[in-house]
This record gives sequence, structure tokens and C-alpha cells, in this order.
Amino acid sequence: MGMGTVLRTLVLGKDADRKRRSAKAARIRALPDRRVMAESYVPALAAEGGCILWVGCREYTLDDYAALESRGAEVWTTDIDPAAARWGREGRHRTGDICEADRLFSDLTFDAVVCNGVLGYGVDSPDQQQRALNALAAILRPGGRLLLGWNTDKIADPVAAGLTDADFQAAPLGDQPTRLRFDAVTHVYDSLIRRG
Repeated sequence: MGMGTVLRTLVLGKDADRKRRSAKAARIRALPDRRVMAESYVPALAAEGGCILWVGCREYTLDDYAALESRGAEVWTTDIDPAAARWGREGRHRTGDICEADRLFSDLTFDAVVCNGVLGYGVDSPDQQQRALNALAAILRPGGRLLLGWNTDKIADPVAAGLTDADFQAAPLGDQPTRLRFDAVTHVYDSLIRRG
């Protein structure tokens, strides 16, 4: 816990800090890319159901898990930061490096993986990205979906660089095209399926 959080908690109480975090989560969920996630991708993934891995846990992703689970999906979560476990799925969260997802989840096979805001936020070099994508392919069933979100101001285009070529092919998800860009933010979504 940072010094600012400690001071706010001491002066204003725990409820004030919780409200501040919730307000930040609401601001993030209002961004255009997050609205597409909540209004288009999550319902499409929920309709397909199955076992879904969500890579990267934050307070603002909690509603997405609940929406997926409300339609019968089984959501698993992972994050490299042990403190992020509080935003993961209790009993179905594992802390670890996504570049080693094939070891971290060696006992599971997923129908879909949402990897959003990870490439460029810790998985930065093309070599790391390739390791992460290979590891995700290893735990994703043939024909399973990968929704990959990344930012143009953080990394070079992983799809154009050929990092997805060996294991994935582009495929639309729900009512969205295979690639979705946003004018207001640097975020890009690539919708892919694992090759058989």
C-alpha cells in the first residue's frame, strides 16, 4: 500500500479510498475500448461459453468476469503481480508470468483467452511477446479464441510482425471485425483463433 493510500485511509477512512478506486474503475470502463469490451466482446465470448482465461486483473475487469459467468462460462484469471489476485477469481486464479502460461496452466485447456493490456505492459520485447503467444497457444484448444489487446504507443504491431502467424489466424468475434482500432485511444484489439 502506497503512502498516499495510507494517508487517505487514515484521514478519510477506508470507505473514501474504496470510492476513489471505484471512481477510477468507472472512468476506465467508460473509455471507448473498454466499452467495446463490455458491450460486444464479453457478450460474444459469454455466448460461446466454456473455460475462459483472463490475463491481467484489475478492479475494472471484475464486471467482465461476472458477465461471462452469468451465461455459464468458467472464468480463470492470472496476473504476474501477486497483489492483483484480489481482483482475480477466487479459487481460479494463478499468479505468474504469462510467458510461462503453458507451465502455469499445464493442467488446463481453455476455449478462449482474453489478453488485454499485457503486451507493452511488462511483456515488451518481440521475444517476450512471442514466448507469451506460444505459451497461450499451448493452453488454448484448436479453434479456441484469443482476444489480444495492445497499444500502438507501447509496442510495434505484433500481428504485422508475424508473431501470431504460426499458431493463430484472424477471425471476427461477435459483431466486431478481426481488428478494431480507436480514434480516441491508442488501443487495438485483434481477434484470433488458434489454428488446428
